[in-house]
Amino acid sequence: MAESEQGGDSTQIRMPSKATQQIPERYHVSIVILAGHAEGMEYPLTKEYTTIGRDRSSDIALRDPLVSRQHTAIQYADGQFTIKDLGSTNGTFLSGKMILTSRIENRDKFQVGDTMIQFIIEDTSKGKVFEIG
Repeated sequence: MAESEQGGDSTQIRMPSKATQQIPERYHVSIVILAGHAEGMEYPLTKEYTTIGRDRSSDIALRDPLVSRQHTAIQYADGQFTIKDLGSTNGTFLSGKMILTSRIENRDKFQVGDTMIQFIIEDTSKGKVFEIG
């Protein structure tokens, strides 16, 4: 036995805990459908990972035949939001450019299929809409 093990001084290995990345309660985060089926609808984002797609199992299900079953996701981590294409057939476009993963900020517009969507962050403690990060 090694000397450190004999004295009960062996190093313990602990796996790092998975930090929860919850959206701060003071933020009201949502997406608004600007064009397409359900135009004018607002969908709150309350989870740190929200999927958007045509499938009913998506967190936000869209009735757009050009949207893949699991098309895109919006994630909150490290104090910022990102949008990620989930391998969709027709792509995810942020401000007119096709993306795989990109940071998304307040009032950014993105398109999936024929549906145009705007991302909104509101600081409910101050009643203001603003960018974070």
